Amino acid sequence: MAASEPTVSSHSREDNNWRKDLILQLQERNRKQTYCFADLISLHNRLFENANTLRGENIQLTIANETLRREAVSGTPGLSVNTDLEARLLKQAEELAMLHKRKGEHTQQIVDLNNKLQEMMKELQAKETSLAESLELNANLRLEISKCLSRERELESLNQMLKDEHQALQLAFASLEEKLRKVQEENRQLIERLIKYKTRDAEKVNEENDNFLNESFSSPTAFLMHTISKFGKRQAKMQKELEDAARDTRPVSPDRSSLKEGIAGLPTAVPTKVSVTFTAHDGEVYAVKWSPVERVLATGGADRKVKLWNISKGASESKGILVGSNAGVMCVDFDSTGTLILGASNDYASRVWTVNDFRLKVSGKFACSSFDRRMYRLNCLNQYT
Repeated sequence: MAASEPTVSSHSREDNNWRKDLILQLQERNRKQTYCFADLISLHNRLFENANTLRGENIQLTIANETLRREAVSGTPGLSVNTDLEARLLKQAEELAMLHKRKGEHTQQIVDLNNKLQEMMKELQAKETSLAESLELNANLRLEISKCLSRERELESLNQMLKDEHQALQLAFASLEEKLRKVQEENRQLIERLIKYKTRDAEKVNEENDNFLNESFSSPTAFLMHTISKFGKRQAKMQKELEDAARDTRPVSPDRSSLKEGIAGLPTAVPTKVSVTFTAHDGEVYAVKWSPVERVLATGGADRKVKLWNISKGASESKGILVGSNAGVMCVDFDSTGTLILGASNDYASRVWTVNDFRLKVSGKFACSSFDRRMYRLNCLNQYT
């Protein structure tokens, strides 16, 4: 019983709190809803009070009038009192007429106030509709502003990319102009040397002709022996040059014609069957390189990407794409372990990626670059040297 009593008290306390909260909410709601009509309600209450007062006075006067009428019918004395009562009755009737008139005026005021209230409600609804339209228009404008901002960011990124490409093209154009100037200078020097050599040859031929004309041969046999001796000296000189060239052991890179014809002493084989054919890049392919440790092929192309391919069983599978170049990739190379890959692009930049996670590790502007297989380092030639 002792345990159940606190439970009952707690339940009763919760019920009281719930009721109090409900009463407070209703009072607050009543206060908010009657605030706008407080003047109208007070005026209406005063009219009702005045009407009740007049009704009570009217009843009293009616009773007094009936009393006086009965007294007048019965003939009881009290004429002076009757005169006073009639005067008071007349006065009360005038006051009642005045109050009725004021009641009519107040009723008209109530009607006018109701009409004014309805007009204000209509204006409020119109303003709420206008506010909703303004909010909707504001939301649409904000959406358009966000779209414009995103478009602006896209245009800025595109502009930055175009600026980088323009800078790369300017560097390439400057390099080509420098190369053209050097080639023109070298061509001029070669032409001057050729002119000097031709002039020297012409002078030598003229000198030989003069010597031939100045020499006197006793017979055609002597002339023939002289010619044969000159031919023998030239043959001996050519033989000596051939021996010197044979003793020279410097490596010589074969040109395309020698590669087509084959190197002397080595067997040659021309492939006759295509093993794998696939589209590597969106455009031209500039460079390919096999990995030294696995069957992975690296390709570089005009789409400014380096792609890795798994070549196995006559099929190709994309392993990854290495991005970051601002121009076409002209050269690719692996290191000796096959974990790093080097790409040289046409914007004088060389970049090194990791093969496992395709992350860019090194980026710099160089004219040419390659991996040193023996010393495991990157050999680069700066574009300004």
